[in-house]
Amino acid sequence: MKPVPQNRLESFNAAIEGIILATKTEKNMRIHFTVALLAIFLALFLRVSKIDILIIFISAFFVLFAETLNTSIEYLADYLSKEYSPEIAAVKNLAAGAVLLSSFGSFVVGYIIFSKYLYYVIYYFLNMLKTAGSDISIVIISIVFVGIIIIKAMFNKGTPLRGGFPSGHAAVAFSIWLTVSLLTLNPVVSLLTFILAFLIALSRISSGIHTKIEVLTGSVIGVLITALIFKLFYFG
Repeated sequence: MKPVPQNRLESFNAAIEGIILATKTEKNMRIHFTVALLAIFLALFLRVSKIDILIIFISAFFVLFAETLNTSIEYLADYLSKEYSPEIAAVKNLAAGAVLLSSFGSFVVGYIIFSKYLYYVIYYFLNMLKTAGSDISIVIISIVFVGIIIIKAMFNKGTPLRGGFPSGHAAVAFSIWLTVSLLTLNPVVSLLTFILAFLIALSRISSGIHTKIEVLTGSVIGVLITALIFKLFYFG
């Protein structure tokens, strides 16, 4: 057991170690830190007012405070009782509830503040999509790529660019096929692009990088996302 800090510097170091410990051991703490940093950077990027930035800071760090306190309560509860105890479980649930309430409050604060700044940005982006023409292909492929990475992270298999569920190569390949088909409306070009997409998907199976289900799922996701975007912003 480490000795009790004797001066302010040691106390400060101990506090920093506590924050580092919570960040290393608690996934939720890392998530809260990431969201807090993103919110702060977004606020600076959008040049929100000083009052709004202050409110965002307070809300974000209140969530971090609640999560740190929740972690300390969990450590203490586990130390006091190695076996299951209804009372200990109730204490943990109460602490977790405090984190949930603070997170919900911060979400509401963020929505109220950012919505008025992001409205015009989103409106401009949507209007740009409607008039993008062939440039929409870049947007679609980017959305498909990011979506596949998110899904892979959720299933925690493979890497963003190799292996895992679903197949990113198949998703992008069939997204390109449908995009080219809808933009050109040329059966020959559509057929040639489909063959290329099919060969790419087949190569992922034959090389053993993906299973048939992973490739099929990726292909369907790529087609569905592409069709949805075209329906909403191009043919809508």
